[in-house]
Amino acid sequence: MDHFPVGDGSRRKAGAMVPRRRFLGALGAGTGFAAVAAGVGWRGNSQAGTDPAPARLAGAIHGAAPLSAQEMDTHHRAGVEAFERNRLTPITEGIGAVEAPFRMEAGRRTFELSAAPLRWEVAPGQWADALAYNGMVPGPTLRMVEGEPVRVVVRNQLDQSTSVHWHGQRVPNAMDGVTFMTQDPIPPGGSFVYEFTPGPAGTHMYHSHHNSAEQVTKGLAGPLLVEPRSTPEPAADRDYLFVLNDGLGGFTINGKGFPATPAYTARRGERVRFRFLNYGALAHPIHLHGLTFEVFARDGYVLSQPFRCDTLTIAPFERWDAIVVADNPGAWAFHCHVLSHAEGPHGMFGMFSALYVD
Repeated sequence: MDHFPVGDGSRRKAGAMVPRRRFLGALGAGTGFAAVAAGVGWRGNSQAGTDPAPARLAGAIHGAAPLSAQEMDTHHRAGVEAFERNRLTPITEGIGAVEAPFRMEAGRRTFELSAAPLRWEVAPGQWADALAYNGMVPGPTLRMVEGEPVRVVVRNQLDQSTSVHWHGQRVPNAMDGVTFMTQDPIPPGGSFVYEFTPGPAGTHMYHSHHNSAEQVTKGLAGPLLVEPRSTPEPAADRDYLFVLNDGLGGFTINGKGFPATPAYTARRGERVRFRFLNYGALAHPIHLHGLTFEVFARDGYVLSQPFRCDTLTIAPFERWDAIVVADNPGAWAFHCHVLSHAEGPHGMFGMFSALYVD
């Protein structure tokens, strides 16, 4: 299945899978995933708010008994096989950033957001205490049209106050969501109605702006996509989100840590749009093997001079848009290149995914 698509082009099936031997061949012969999972293979951690993968890495660095070559290969293989299984059937509960429904009221698109506590499965067996909009991490994708007024009704079901900031939007000051500066906080059990006219167009986000160091990193953030009315954007056959966070549950892509991260798919020759958003506290250089980013927008603004690269660093709360021409078939690793965010002696974890081109 295609995980976390945005736009009609990305909802198509990708067709036949890239043969898994291309992805696994370099790992050599070893025990299958089922046997590994029952013994020494990849495992999550059910303790709330913990990320087992960095803990395993830290243990290896700080004097834990090293793995044998065979043990290391077995762990690596188990993670990749679990990732392959996740392509067909999700191996964790919950999918984030699902596109939000809306209704028309007096000429306005009207959305509803409800902030509430949630137990969120980051990776298999690894649960975290999240704060979520509409029961998902990241929050639902709000799709708007430049220049068409919107209304967002926010209800607070938390045990603390909150607010919502429309990051990147030129809203009226009273709608900016900064508590005690532009509005009173939304108290537990309370609600607030935000009204504004979206603009500028492009890839943006919304997030809490009250106790945000806790609320945002635990999940109170989501994509805000504003379709342009006049400024042209590059054509794309598929349109994907790549949302980074380094708070809730460790290092995640679209609310999940490897092997539960989304696998991206494309047919050979297609133009694939990636929207990169960083909700975390750290910068993450995202590297795509075998293909090239054609970067055309930053923070929603189309660049006067697009550029090409294979590693794109996304600072906290930046947004970057890039087209990838899927002209090289294969299973291409797609990960943060701060390697301690993506791979250790027990294999890949955290911010690791792949783009499959067939």
